Parts: sequence; C-alpha cells; structure tokens
Amino acid sequence: MCDRCDRRGPSVKKLLVTYDVEEFDWRLGGGRPLPAAEQIEITARGLQKLLPIHERHRAPATFFVTGAFALAEPELVMDLAQAGHEVAVHGLEHGDDYANLEPTVAIDRLKRAKEIVEAASGQEAVGMRTPRLRHCIAFVVRDAGFAYDASPHPTWIPRRYFGLHYPRTPWRRNGITKVPISVVPGLRMPVSWMWFQFAGPRLGLMGARLASIGAPYLHLYFHPWEAVSLRPYGAPPPFSNRTGEVFLGTLDRLLSWSDGRLAPATVREVVETPALQ
Repeated sequence: MCDRCDRRGPSVKKLLVTYDVEEFDWRLGGGRPLPAAEQIEITARGLQKLLPIHERHRAPATFFVTGAFALAEPELVMDLAQAGHEVAVHGLEHGDDYANLEPTVAIDRLKRAKEIVEAASGQEAVGMRTPRLRHCIAFVVRDAGFAYDASPHPTWIPRRYFGLHYPRTPWRRNGITKVPISVVPGLRMPVSWMWFQFAGPRLGLMGARLASIGAPYLHLYFHPWEAVSLRPYGAPPPFSNRTGEVFLGTLDRLLSWSDGRLAPATVREVVETPALQ
C-alpha cells in the first residue's frame, strides 16, 4: 500500500488522512442518541465502504479507534492493520472527557483502551486522539504509554475548540509529540470533515491546499460514519450534508488530487522521522 510513498522519497510533504473510529453517539432527531449496537453498526458499515478507496489509491491512513468499537468489531480492527494502516487509540469510550477526569482515572482508562485496541489489531498503538479533540494533559498521554497525541486543533470555534495558541507544526511536550490537525494559515480556518461537508469537494480541496502551506504535512480528519447517509437516521442538514456516497466521492477526489503532490503516510511515520525525535 505504501508504493506511492516509496517513489517520492522522505523530503516530500506528507498527506495524513486520519479517521476517528467511534460509536456514532451524536444526538439526532428528538435529541436522543441511537441504541449502542446501532452506533457501532453505522461506523462499521462506513469503514467497509471507505477502505476499498484507500486500497485503490494505495494510500495508508491512521485510524483512531475507541476501546468500545474494538471490543464490538475486533475482526474489522484487525482488517485495518492487515491492510497496512496504522491503528491508534481514540479513548476507551467516545463519551470520555479526559480534560475533566482525574489524571489517575484518565491514565487507567487510556491504558485499558490501548490494551483493547492492540489486542484487536495485533499492532502496537503508539498514538492517541481524544474524543471530540478535547485537551488531555501531556503527562497523562505519556504515562498511559503513548508516544504522540494527534488531538490539537489550532483553531477557534465557540464552545468547541480553543487552540489559537497552538503552533501549526508538531512540537514536543513532556516526552510526547503533539501532532496538530491542519488549518489555513493566518485565518486558522479548519479544513477537515465539517469544512468538506459545508463547502463541498472543490472548495474543500482549495482549503486543504492552503492548509498545507508552511507545514510538513496536510493533516485531515474524518469519520467512517460519514460514509453512511445520515438523513434516514434523522440527522438534520447541514450535519447530514454530503454523507454517504457523496462523502465517498469526495474521499476519492481528495486522494486523486494528492497523487503527485503529497505522499500519503501514517501519523506514526511522521512522528518517527529523525527530525521529530
């Protein structure tokens, strides 16, 4: 799967396509979440739809998996690893808030998540991303056994993200490498999943191109459940915009656009480059 990476050499700017593999616990019509089994099933179905696109483009990705999903779908998590993708950790449950848990509790829950995900994938999980990109103290990430944290989002969205003080390039803190998600320089506009949903593929790619300026990579994040049409579940627009087949077409277009421009890689590959050691 890494043939595209090999033929470009180590100096080419990287494309990091990452996914948060989680229970689809968003509150939809009526303000209630779906039953737990259906939350897992939607994400599992989305994964099965998007994996062939990555295989066709020979583009490795990083999948941040919750312990809850790995317990429910261990064979699918193993499939990710066997297909050449990186399997990392997205917390024990998607409802976890590691910013507000006591550090000892947060460490225990992240250690448990790491054990579950590694058992399912057969692969060491060296990185993590918190649910909903909430802050997690660096020493908690370190003491839970991880080498990097891919949660920082250098943008500002009221009541959601407060990361304008973050740099747009990786940095080290308390033995952990922080790997920020890409945003447009200056404006700090986010260009990941919600941007593509609102703006569509053409403007989405325009924003992605701008976000890669001045950084060693273009780091985008999505969710497997975007590959499933959400309108039948009562998801209102714009939340349900461009989900299902439209999302899959956008993903295919993104990977086609990157060919010849960016080298697809996993987050672990970037973190383990000598410049970041």
